[in-house]
Amino acid sequence: MSDLDIKQTVSEIEGAFADLRTELDAVKGKQDSLDELKLDRITDDITKNLETMQEEQQKLKAAMERQEKEGDANETLEQKHAKEFDAFLRKTDQNREEIEIRAMSTDVDPDGGYLVRPQLVNKVVDRVFETSPIRLVADVISGSTKSIELLIDDNESGAGWVTEGGTISETDTPEIGMKEIVAHKAYADPKISEEMIQDSAVNIEQWLQNKVGDRIGRLENTAFVNGNGVGKPRGFLTYAAGDTTYTRGEIERVNLGATSFDATAADGLIELHNSLKEPFQPNAVYGMKRASYGEILKVKGADTHYFGATLLRDGQAIPTLLGKRVIFMDDMPAEQSAALAVVYGDFSRGYTIYDRVGLQVLRDPFSKKGFVEYYTTKRTGGDVTNFDALKIGVLSA
Repeated sequence: MSDLDIKQTVSEIEGAFADLRTELDAVKGKQDSLDELKLDRITDDITKNLETMQEEQQKLKAAMERQEKEGDANETLEQKHAKEFDAFLRKTDQNREEIEIRAMSTDVDPDGGYLVRPQLVNKVVDRVFETSPIRLVADVISGSTKSIELLIDDNESGAGWVTEGGTISETDTPEIGMKEIVAHKAYADPKISEEMIQDSAVNIEQWLQNKVGDRIGRLENTAFVNGNGVGKPRGFLTYAAGDTTYTRGEIERVNLGATSFDATAADGLIELHNSLKEPFQPNAVYGMKRASYGEILKVKGADTHYFGATLLRDGQAIPTLLGKRVIFMDDMPAEQSAALAVVYGDFSRGYTIYDRVGLQVLRDPFSKKGFVEYYTTKRTGGDVTNFDALKIGVLSA
């Protein structure tokens, strides 16, 4: 409703009220006193209502005037900006004025980058460490005592020929050996602050336990290869060098006839392969560093065929050498002069792992106030149990 319409409506109402008042005045004196009192009250009410309507009219009029002024101001500001922008576009590069522009940006932290934060997903991308997975191929035994003892039957019985009625001589009786494998303790004792446990976006306790478990696993794998047996498992590389004559406590070492894995080492690898007795061949595997296997794969014969090969199984490439599986053992020595660089044999008969207690975690929030310690232990032992089942290839000095 416009201001003109409001004024016209109020004017019509005022006219109607004036006519009504005239008629009321005309009947005054012709009614009794009670009727006149009622008429006076009606007249007063009409007068008050009319005054109220006039006040509301003034307020509405004032509000409409303010709105018109603001609309005019906004329209003027918009027109001003449009004129300035049009003038800027019409200027040439030579006479265009410098205009300072300040804008927020996600690339610069003070300009707004602090307000745009990346989303932290519940995933930790961890570093991968290489190890020597002896457990994949060794004989693993679990027990409930401090150690286990294995009978070693590595001796022969005497025998011979005798003619009819000939004298029978006493023959040698085989001897039984004993091998004890003690479960040694590996441990870790990390700690985390209480605030870190409470506020971390990921399950920090589970993450730590996984890290510790992986580290202890790699620690024992290293001992299976080169541990000295003192407070830890004994590795197969620590035994004395043997030859083709079997001796308990010695592992035969085969000279590869080369200082590196080049073409001259091919014959030495074949010699190493054939040094293992036939009963051990079906389950035999090679063990070496991944880098050493890479060098062996480069070896070519006179017909340019590569010496190494891979076997495709279930869509996966299985590294092989002379038809046998290759296990990457990161704890084996690297390719260098006089290195014990390759092991070949049946680990299921040649090496035994004894697990007394698996990975255990003692959560201790009391010893160090404000921190939680995770005392983690595992008791494991390991040793060579058949010195004829493993052979070690040695690079020349």
